[in-house]
Amino acid sequence: MRNSLKAYLYILPALLLSLVFVYSPFIWSVVSSFFNVRLDGSFASPAGLRNYVNLLTDSIYWESLANTFRFIILFVPSNIILIMSAVLLTEKENRHNRVFETVFMLPMAMGMSSAALIFKYMFRPSVGIVNRLIGIDVQWTNDAGAAMLSVVFLGIFLDFGLDYLLLLSGLRNLDRSVQDAARLDGAGEWQVLTRIKLPLLSPTLFFTLFISLKDALLISAPVMVMTEGGPFRSTQTIVYYYYIEAFRNGNHSSAAAISVTVFILAALITACSSLVDRRRIHYEN
Repeated sequence: MRNSLKAYLYILPALLLSLVFVYSPFIWSVVSSFFNVRLDGSFASPAGLRNYVNLLTDSIYWESLANTFRFIILFVPSNIILIMSAVLLTEKENRHNRVFETVFMLPMAMGMSSAALIFKYMFRPSVGIVNRLIGIDVQWTNDAGAAMLSVVFLGIFLDFGLDYLLLLSGLRNLDRSVQDAARLDGAGEWQVLTRIKLPLLSPTLFFTLFISLKDALLISAPVMVMTEGGPFRSTQTIVYYYYIEAFRNGNHSSAAAISVTVFILAALITACSSLVDRRRIHYEN
């Protein structure tokens, strides 16, 4: 009993922080979504489901949601493929790979705002270094499709360091004896990768995939710094739309309803991920 009490005391600060900064704001958002809220945050009058009806009939909301899913479709597979390619290229521990490991982990040392500002200037159509180096003339900030791609590139850069570290550590800690036995039996490197490495790495790979999905669904600050949702709202995501409604327009009722819908989407993704985790992912080597 004493040990249990001691354990709870250790996690008490984290629980208090979660209560103050996570659960209380969420409960306030849920309650606010059923009221008309003044600019100072106080409740004016009950609204019932009117805020949700207005939201679901708002074309900007659906456009922002579509942009979010478009970003997820472009970002998540590209992120996983590029990171796995880098991990496989630097799988062996030697002094040459240490240089590449350092380069691949460098994004972790850069702040989000700093990286977004750098990318913003890199992808400028007229004076940006990307167009000049490759010799192309893409209107990154003026074309809707190109602007979304530039945000995807930024998202990959921001997530690359941590995801690379997780997958590289997971790959290097796999049981080597199983791989060596397969090679002695005549298995090629492709068979070793697809039949042994990836199945054994599946827990770490699944965790990385889930983190990528979460980051893609909640992306807001990189959009805010790099494109401000433009051009013509082509990069305005659902969470950035929440920011606009809450802090620019002062429409706290609509913002609360948006936050609840984002929570429902995140809960659905988590439930689907948990279902796949239980059925497809094995944690025993």
